[in-house]
Amino acid sequence: MVSRRLVYSAWSSIPNRATFLPSTVAAQLANAIRANPESTILTNEEVATAVTVLERGSETEPSVFQLLALRGPQQRPSQYTPGEKLGPLPLLDDQYPADVTHVAVWPDGIVGQDVHGNSPRLGRLSFYFRKKFNRHIAFEQLFRPDMQDRLGEIRGRLRTVRISLTRPEYVNTDGGAFATLIPQVFGESAPSISVAIGMGRYGPRDRYLNDATEEAVFRVVEDMHDVVDRLIISGRNERTGLVEEINLLNERIQSRVDLPSSPDVDTLPDEQAVIDALKTAHREFHADGIFSRAVQAQAMRSR
Repeated sequence: MVSRRLVYSAWSSIPNRATFLPSTVAAQLANAIRANPESTILTNEEVATAVTVLERGSETEPSVFQLLALRGPQQRPSQYTPGEKLGPLPLLDDQYPADVTHVAVWPDGIVGQDVHGNSPRLGRLSFYFRKKFNRHIAFEQLFRPDMQDRLGEIRGRLRTVRISLTRPEYVNTDGGAFATLIPQVFGESAPSISVAIGMGRYGPRDRYLNDATEEAVFRVVEDMHDVVDRLIISGRNERTGLVEEINLLNERIQSRVDLPSSPDVDTLPDEQAVIDALKTAHREFHADGIFSRAVQAQAMRSR
């Protein structure tokens, strides 16, 4: 069995751009791959992405894609054998180590993804469609219905922020939210960044992070979640007087599942099992009214 989190977000077309139709884009990609299998790969500087179509979808059914983050010749891991020198992985020029996820895009504005530690982010899929077909789609996180109330009770009284990134080179720290939260000294020299900002355990109990820092936290949640691996905040609850900790990335609309392994690669879930699980959870969340009551990231910045 393979454990996965099925995480659901909202998607929308980009204003002033052609309406994004999942089944139309899926058909366009499938036709391109049929004509030339190499066309599945998009290479941009040091980043390579591949997308395949598992189900084209329709006006009512989701379009399902397999999204792969590929490691080109310069990014491939080494092969290690105890007692021997490191060596290259035995791969041909047209073979790639790949991190894989499955993405289901429903016509109703919901997108589901099976998430694991190395899964590619939805921003990579958006970039792929934009560069390959000039098709524009935007994704936004969805949080549990009670998140607005929970954040409202600690807003203005944040005590600590803990944030981690694994690809800091994607982040511009010269301005914006990350310039407030992350020291520019890190730059691209560090393969990962973990920063804790806080008032200190032994300081006055009524001191809180300033407004600029708090605003930066919610801007990260809204706009930059694709590069964040951890975002935990704590603040004093106005109602109870206690310090409450919220792991924002764990508060997204999601379901944890154990899936049968693929018959071809035992570290991956079975393809059809993933698709079925994504559809089942989507149906259950709809039936329970979770999607209609979910809090979008943008709403979390409103006061």
